Amino acid sequence: MNFNRTTALAAATIACVSLPFVSLADAQVTTRVQATQVAGFGLPPGQTFAPSTPGGAVVAGSQFWSGDGTEGFLHWLPADPNNPDPIDTGILVPDQTVNKSIGGGTECFIFCHVGQIAYDGNQTAYIAVYDHATGQPFSIRSPGINRITLDGVNGFATFDGQLVPNAGLAGNLTTAVALGPDGNLYVGFLKNGNIVRIVNPSIPPGPTQIAQSFGGAPNGRPIRSLAFVGNDLWVASSDGLSVARNAPACTGNRGGCGNAVAVADGFPGLDHVGLTTDGIDKLYVSVSGRGVFRRTISTGVMATVATGGLDPTRTFQTFAFVGGHTNLLMLDRLGNLWIGDDTSDGIFNFTGRIWRISSGALSSIP
Repeated sequence: MNFNRTTALAAATIACVSLPFVSLADAQVTTRVQATQVAGFGLPPGQTFAPSTPGGAVVAGSQFWSGDGTEGFLHWLPADPNNPDPIDTGILVPDQTVNKSIGGGTECFIFCHVGQIAYDGNQTAYIAVYDHATGQPFSIRSPGINRITLDGVNGFATFDGQLVPNAGLAGNLTTAVALGPDGNLYVGFLKNGNIVRIVNPSIPPGPTQIAQSFGGAPNGRPIRSLAFVGNDLWVASSDGLSVARNAPACTGNRGGCGNAVAVADGFPGLDHVGLTTDGIDKLYVSVSGRGVFRRTISTGVMATVATGGLDPTRTFQTFAFVGGHTNLLMLDRLGNLWIGDDTSDGIFNFTGRIWRISSGALSSIP
């Protein structure tokens, strides 16, 4: 993988100049807990590479990968090689080891732009890629939904292939994906509010692997992120939060049961750019321009989680979510919350950041 470090340094320098500074005392009024920045320009000191518009993430075993706006599916290492617990603590730096990251670089081999990532909890990840196909006869580019096998011990990632390659999903820019309790994948797009279900997401694609029209977001708004809680599919779209109840029971959008219904969460009309869940009763939502919030599904109560966190200089920075894109929001198996943003609003490469909120800090929120 080739990182353009000169470009990274120039872009990140611009971003650092334009960062909004907020005093820690003022920040404590608007945030329950503080995130800690774990990846980005100058972290650790001297680091020039930073993520670009982080779109998703997965923790498999002791390994961490993120979906990136330019570098594909990117593996990260602890900055301190002696750190015995890099998932819970410490700073992360990009790994340039062959066969541990997929895509990115100058040629965008296989793909570049990765949105949300769905993980089966074992060794399989499904990634939404919103690249445009190049149209070149010998170009290897795989926009759409791709399957990757992960080695959670050694950090290797193997590209398995593209799902439903002839279904025409890529043209609408696949950016959101969730694995349902029925074993099928549910997919959302940057260009429209449709939701498609991929039945039997196996590799190689067999005759039973099909893409079904399932439903969509309210008012046909473009989708940023998807998450399942039980059988209910939650949808973060460009203007709100919604839910399609008992999604696996919907077949071919019969009777409109796959159409998500808007849910009042206090942020109508704002771009909801990320979703993740504990799979039981807690849904985490990131809202552009506002922060990260937790919805207790059984009560409908929304609680502020964080509006930002501490950068490498220990200065509080507000989150800078990219409107119009999927932004990283992922709760790992240990209960840590991972957050991604981009200080240039996606305009420049290498101006993104990755943050972590510990499981202990999350548990302190009433």
